[in-house]
Amino acid sequence: MEVTFTATRQALLRRQGLVFVEPGRATASERHLQAIELELAQLGYVLSRRLRQRLATLAPDELALHPRFVAAALAAQVGANVRYTPLFRRFPEDVPKDTSELYLRKLLCHFLQTEGQPCLFCRRVGTTHVLSPCMHVVCDHCFDGANYSACPVCEHHVDRGSPFFKPGLFLARSLPREKVRFKLLDLGESLPAAARALFESFCARKQVMSSVDAGDLGAIVEEFGEQVLAWLPEKIAVRENVARIFGALLRKCNAPATFAVARAHLATATDVLRTLAVYSYADPSLQGEVVRRQVEQAAADRADTAGLAAKVKKIFAGGGRLPKARTVTVVTHAYRFRVAPLRRPLRRAVLAHLESMHPDGLIEDMLRHRSYWQWLGEFLHPHEFADKFPRVARAFAVVRKKAPDGTPAPRFVGFYAAIEAAARAGDAAAMIERLQARPGELGRRFDHALRVAGADASAQDVVVSAFVAAAPRLANPLLLTLHGHLPARGRPAAVRVFWPKGQVTKGTSAPDRRAPLQPRAIAAAGQAVEHELLRRLADKPGFHTCVLDEGLRDVIVPFNERTASRAAVSLPRGSRVALPAGEVVRLFLHWCEPEGGRTTDIDLSVAFYDDKWEYVGVCSYYQLRFDGPDGQPIAQSSGDLRSGPPPDGAAEFVDVHRERARARGIRWAVMVVNNYAGMSFSQLDRAWAGMMLRGDLGGKHFDARKVELKFDLQGDNGVFLPLVLDVAESTIHWLDVYSTGQFAFNNVATSNQAITKICPEMIGYFASGVRISMFELALLHAAARGRQVIVRGAGGARGFTRTANESAEQFLRRIRAGEGATSAVLPAADGPPVFAALVHGDLELPAGSVCYALFRERVIAPIAAGDLLA
Repeated sequence: MEVTFTATRQALLRRQGLVFVEPGRATASERHLQAIELELAQLGYVLSRRLRQRLATLAPDELALHPRFVAAALAAQVGANVRYTPLFRRFPEDVPKDTSELYLRKLLCHFLQTEGQPCLFCRRVGTTHVLSPCMHVVCDHCFDGANYSACPVCEHHVDRGSPFFKPGLFLARSLPREKVRFKLLDLGESLPAAARALFESFCARKQVMSSVDAGDLGAIVEEFGEQVLAWLPEKIAVRENVARIFGALLRKCNAPATFAVARAHLATATDVLRTLAVYSYADPSLQGEVVRRQVEQAAADRADTAGLAAKVKKIFAGGGRLPKARTVTVVTHAYRFRVAPLRRPLRRAVLAHLESMHPDGLIEDMLRHRSYWQWLGEFLHPHEFADKFPRVARAFAVVRKKAPDGTPAPRFVGFYAAIEAAARAGDAAAMIERLQARPGELGRRFDHALRVAGADASAQDVVVSAFVAAAPRLANPLLLTLHGHLPARGRPAAVRVFWPKGQVTKGTSAPDRRAPLQPRAIAAAGQAVEHELLRRLADKPGFHTCVLDEGLRDVIVPFNERTASRAAVSLPRGSRVALPAGEVVRLFLHWCEPEGGRTTDIDLSVAFYDDKWEYVGVCSYYQLRFDGPDGQPIAQSSGDLRSGPPPDGAAEFVDVHRERARARGIRWAVMVVNNYAGMSFSQLDRAWAGMMLRGDLGGKHFDARKVELKFDLQGDNGVFLPLVLDVAESTIHWLDVYSTGQFAFNNVATSNQAITKICPEMIGYFASGVRISMFELALLHAAARGRQVIVRGAGGARGFTRTANESAEQFLRRIRAGEGATSAVLPAADGPPVFAALVHGDLELPAGSVCYALFRERVIAPIAAGDLLA
């Protein structure tokens, strides 16, 4: 019997812990089932009783395939699907203490050591070996072949069949002895029903889907095809998500028939453009396609790097001697995409739909993405149908700045130009008059309009009244953004942070020069926002009991999932997570170069700073150990592998001992991933990094059971700052932010200015409360939907019961103030369904419960953070 494990099954396994297995007619042996449990346990997973019982009904051939597929998908999720072999094989033991002395030895070997001659250092004869293909001559007495996994001189992968590498070097290491918190796998009942529920949750999202969500959506459409058309809701809130859905459907289903359904959801020309982008396998965010050009850069123009080690790396990069010139990659952006074939019926359907739009709105929307429309016009041929679709022909003439006969296009003044003109004139009333036609734009420009109104009380009243009237038509994410933003606008912020649109996040900051808003305006608008949010949430299904974790106060509501790194745990950017005491933080990095022989070098480093962000030290390729005053390592690296050829790639680790760092006066430890050799992260075959918490540093370097975070590297930048460890408070700050860096030769020394600017600003920005927490969002749900709210924290569980005549607003204020709290007992597993929002899904919840859990653990089929925004 053929067993398939589709991408939809993988998505439901990753997201919800569900395994779909049809019942069999056999009886599996207990020994076989135990072997399956042992394999999954090594990945940190356990089977539920009913899933184990279902597997016990399978024939031997089915039982061999099902768990294999499951284990492979789970291993890929945490990064356990590759071999991790660091440069120093016995890491964390036998890492050289004096990195400068080690690099000097490498330098002399590189230039002076020759085949057949006595060793330069020990003067022994017959102990040297020529490694292939780098041709470096190394002495097995001076360099321990039982500890190295690559060439000790250039640190590139070489032929491991050389006698230099001692027998037994690459034998598997044992599994460490660790205390493990296992995650539960359960039996899925109906694959189509689960796929439909997931698809509908994507449609209900009120913000742009992440790359993981988009991939899972595409998998469902690919597997179920035209069935998906019956699952579509009447309204899909987010325009980019509309494009994701219908672009995928256009590829899979009959294009004209699918577009006939899509027309009801495509309100603007940009919606159409995005849908055609997805149909053409392009990015619907319309941020431009990356174009790379190879150019030669003179040696004199190269950026120097810090220290002897960096200079040695320059020499080794040339494979023998420093070249006079090297090739570098220049990255530019082209605002177009490779258009998939547009058959005539589809072209006519697109043009007919564009023709049905308001002519001025059509032109203005097309001008927002002029380059894209100029390019797409080459494929739509709008002027072939100018008589039938005159509005579209006119719009393309404006976009192209001339008509087909060469006459200039008419001048066009759009909505946004009029708004800006009113703002420059200081006319808040004129701004509001225009903005009332577009409530979403009014909500986004509310702060700006109040500042334009200035101290004029009557003008401020006009702005606030218009906003309050528009509140029922604002999207939930915008209301929640204002819910966090408005209370902070009574005074200038320490720093103002902007988030430019892009494939990855590169936060930009500036001093806050905005005038503070008047308390009266803040209070009125804030009350309208909170009232509207509670009103909407009260319409959702109610629960008698709601359980909330205090720890979610440090978890930020995701505000831009498009740029979030693909990760095993969806930790929103800006969040803080408490770490248990005692365990060592082991950071890991893996990358693999693409086929074709191109090489690169990705480096993992940790930079250390004191409480004032003054630089203290580093653990990196040019300082393998960072020791404390007692000589014990605060951090140590597994060594710098400078190539990652397929299929195994390369791996690096850094261990950080938090207690030793704290004793040294260190406050911050910044994880830094540097693109050293110039190939961007997005060009690699695969690349990811992450964090483990290890109690036992022996055994396997990589233990899937102890992976707390694992995230992909992406984009075309040179420096990635994923997280900051606060050793004083034993927490991590998840930043997930990139810095452009240099063409090459990035390291902590060259990135220090970016680190000491970006990290404290981002940490301060999110700590200011300008972005609301998952606790606040869950509390809004609980106050509007629940009768009893249990808040679980370090001091135990506190309960709040809503009285008969108490409004949701009153109940919410009372919970915030802690009034009327009593000791509470967590709900039993056999009770009625509950609503829960947890940091760790360590509760056994009743059937039918709705739960968000940052770390899934025992919770089956949790909802995503984005589902709470719907």
